[in-house]
This record gives sequence, C-alpha cells and structure tokens, in this order.
Amino acid sequence: MPEEESELSRRRLLRGVGVSGLTVGLAGCNTESEATTDSATDQTNTTDTGESASETVSDSRTVTIIHDTHLQGRYGDLEESANIANYIGLMDQLATEYPNALRVGVGDDLASSVLSSVFDGAHIVDALNTGELDYDGFGNHDFDMGPEVFREQVANSEFPWLSANCIDRRTDEVFASEQGAMRYALPEVNGVTVGLTGILTEEAPNVASLGENAKVQDPASALQDVVPQMRDDGADIVVVLSHVASPVVESEVAPNVDGVDAYVGDHAARTYETPKMVNGSLVSVIGDEFEHLAELHLQVEAGEVVGHEFTRHATAEAVGRGVEPNNQVVQLVEEYQSRLDDEVGQKVGETDTTLDCRETVVRREESNMGNFIAETMRSYTGADVAVQNGGSIRTDTQYEPGTLTQRDVINILPFGNEVTVLEVSGETVRAVLENGVSEVERLSGRFPQVAGLQYTYDPSNEVGSRIVEASLNGSPIDPAGTYTMATNNFIADGGDGYEMLTSVPRVLTPGNGPVLSSLITRQIEANSPIDPTVTGRISIQNATWETQITEHLAYAVKL
Repeated sequence: MPEEESELSRRRLLRGVGVSGLTVGLAGCNTESEATTDSATDQTNTTDTGESASETVSDSRTVTIIHDTHLQGRYGDLEESANIANYIGLMDQLATEYPNALRVGVGDDLASSVLSSVFDGAHIVDALNTGELDYDGFGNHDFDMGPEVFREQVANSEFPWLSANCIDRRTDEVFASEQGAMRYALPEVNGVTVGLTGILTEEAPNVASLGENAKVQDPASALQDVVPQMRDDGADIVVVLSHVASPVVESEVAPNVDGVDAYVGDHAARTYETPKMVNGSLVSVIGDEFEHLAELHLQVEAGEVVGHEFTRHATAEAVGRGVEPNNQVVQLVEEYQSRLDDEVGQKVGETDTTLDCRETVVRREESNMGNFIAETMRSYTGADVAVQNGGSIRTDTQYEPGTLTQRDVINILPFGNEVTVLEVSGETVRAVLENGVSEVERLSGRFPQVAGLQYTYDPSNEVGSRIVEASLNGSPIDPAGTYTMATNNFIADGGDGYEMLTSVPRVLTPGNGPVLSSLITRQIEANSPIDPTVTGRISIQNATWETQITEHLAYAVKL
C-alpha cells in the first residue's frame, strides 16, 4: 500500500475508535461570497429521499465524499457563523457519523486574501493539516503567489494534491510531483477502491501566475488518459475533484469522458440543490467560502455506482443546531490574526472620498480607485500610459472616508504583482483595450483601468470591434507610434488574455520595479488624505446593464 494511503487508513482507524482528528473545509475560486444558486431554499437537502442522507445510508459498500469548494485564503470572522472553525466543526461531526468518509477540496484554497499576501498561504496549509484533509485539487488561485510558493505549500501539506491536467513541461509529470503532488490516488473505502484525480480550468494560465514550466492540458483530454489508467490500476469507481466551471463540465468535459462516476466542485461560485447527471456522471456543486458543505454517498455494487444520496449542509443552520467550532482551529485563527495585526494593522493614511472597489465597477467601468492605481503607476514610472486589470482589485467593496491601513491596501491588491514598463506601438495599445473589454458580460477581470488614456467602448459590438474611440492625453493614438506603458507583471506576462504584450520590449522588468501594493501604500502615505475622482476617461455606449449595480451575473466567474 502506498505510504499516503497507509497514513490515510491509520487516521480513519483512529477516528473510528473515537480519537477524532480535525477536519477541514476548502473554498473556491472565484468570488468573494456571492454564489449563483439553483436552489430556492438554503437548507439541508437530499436527492433521493425526503430525509437527511445521514439518516438513511449504511456504510456497507457505500463511499462517502465530504466536499466543499474554495477557501480563497480566508478564515472568515469568528464572530460570524461562516468561518473556517465552524466549517471544520461541521466536518468533524460528519466524520464522527462516517469515519471512513473521504474529505476533499477542489483548490483555490491558498489565496487570495490579506492573510495570503502576508503568509503565502501557509495559514491555510496549517488549517488543512490540523483538519486532516484527505486530498485537495489544484485551483488557479493556488498559484497567485507564484509557482515556487505553490510548490512549497504542497511540500508542507500533510495530504496529497491531485491534478490530471496541470503538468510540468520539463518532465511531463504532474506539476510539483517532487513535492508530493500526484496525478491520481487510489484510496480504499469500505472495500471499494476509489480512483481520485483533479482537473484545473484551462483559463488558469491567463488568470494566475503559473510560471514557464506549468502547462494546463485540456481537462477532457487529460481525463480520457487518466481515467483508464486508474481503472487498470484497480479503481472500482472514479471521482474527479473539479476546478473547472460547472457549465463547462456539463457541456464539454463530462459528455466527452466515460468512466467518471462523480465530479465534485466548481470553478464558478455556483450552488446546486442536488447533483446533476451528465453522461452517467454526477456533478455536485455547492458554492463558495464556508456557506455550504456537501455530503455525497455513492452506493456501490460489483464495482459500479448503483445509487446515490446527497445532503447539502448550510453552515449557518448547522451552527444553529448546535455544531461546535473546532477549538484547535479557533486557536490557529486567533494566532494568525494576531500576527497579521502586528504586521499590517498600522495606519498608512486617510481618504476624503469613498474608494470604489466593487466588482461591477472595476470590471466594466471607470473606478476612482482604478484611476488612483493607474495614475500612481504612470507617475512613478514616467510612462505615457498605464493599464491595470480590474480583476487585480479584489475586495468588491467601498471604503468610506476615513482611515486606511496597510491591511486595506493589501486586501485591495493582494497578489504581490510588480510594476513593469513596456514599449508598445499604438496598434498594440488599441489591441490591449480591445482585449480588456472583450468579456465585460462575464465581469472578467481583464477590464482595463487606465491612466493617460481615454476610450469609449460599445459592448453590443462584436468582440474585437468594441473600442469606438481611443486617445492618448486627448490626441488620437498613432497606430505606428511608440509609447511606454506601465502595468503589472501579470498582464505583461500575458495574463487575462494580454498575449500581445509578451513579446514587446521591456523598459522596466519585473524584479526591478516595486510591488504594486507597496507603491500604492507609499503614495497614500505621501499624499494623505487622498481624494481620487472619476474623470470620464472611460465611456460606455449601448450598455445593457445599469451602471454600478451590485448583483452578479448568473455566470460571473471571479478570475
């Protein structure tokens, strides 16, 4: 038996005789806390019966999967019900009822949050280790601090990370295999060999810092190779930890892959009341950040899944029923929060105006905070123009006039991106703007907040022809002219679809420029109180939405 499977069996035995360890929840990629739900209720449910699954399922020949979505580097507020200690407390309770259950995550756990910016995701790994998570999958936000930090956290994890389609170009092995990552695992549960693997969204190279060695294969193609391997190695059933948007799984992955019994997880912040069935595969999706926990029972006979039962647990309701927080995790949260306060709690300045960081603003229209960031980059570098992707502004909130702390700045800009300067043609500037407005319907993070530029776009036009007007400091952009552009290294490296920038000359390279959050901190300190405004540099024609709305689109994916 492989070493990790032996350790997994030991832990289950201890739990079965009453020496219960801690369990953990993971949470997801992509939005702050909002989720698109297919349910009219927010309560515990089951697919096949009117009772809770925990009351109806025997452990014999049943494989139980306890799964969640994404932590996003967050702990939550201990004063609220939706926090990691209560979430793990709920998992503890389920593990007591089902000591052989597999507890799995699906990625986007290490980042993005102020805690992640300060501790590089170590605070999440500590929580997951304390909670005795069994397996986790790769998420795009797990690479937010860079590939080497991800490798480090994989090495520090006391559980395997799984991916079928994130590969190291140099070895053709799963990325971070040297640190313990695996393409698949084969744990035995109740006499059933479970084939476990993970899939990562193909969008990951465009929305995360994967580096030059990690490549993401088409999820369906990767599963077509890996699933038969797991079956040949003895897997009775196959479960995929999915960090691919559920609509993509349902339309492009599951229909093209045979032999998968269940996909658990999501890349979008969606919630299903019950799993869906696609090409003989269950698709189980339960939202984002501590809100829900899924309890999925797969009934197996002769190596085949012959039935399933499902309960969607709402964390708040579980706390109302008396579920207790995990005390060890409470202590861990308090320790890290204290360390965080020591490092980032200090005042850096004040604002005289409300700073608008709302997703629906920074991802499709001009924002005063977007202006402040872009203007700061332009002023510091002396560049002709500056471009900042709205998706790098993360808090989805407004900061009222008053004190700004280092924590506020890191919350707004948590990724550790560095300022760089590129030499670009006027034609490239226009291509940058076209890419930036190409997915405003999805609230894509590529939307450009700018300085030195003025542009008008029409979202009703075809992609690639949405920029109606564009000028540089009031003058038309010369397609053949040469300009300097300040931006962050994520965009400069082709992230968010900005591939046109990867081959242009670099005037200031990453590593030589400042970290953007540090630059913004210094700008606030030097110019406090700040008072950024909306100047009319971005105009919209024929918008199909009301400006500055607060609701999310049904398929809004926080990239």
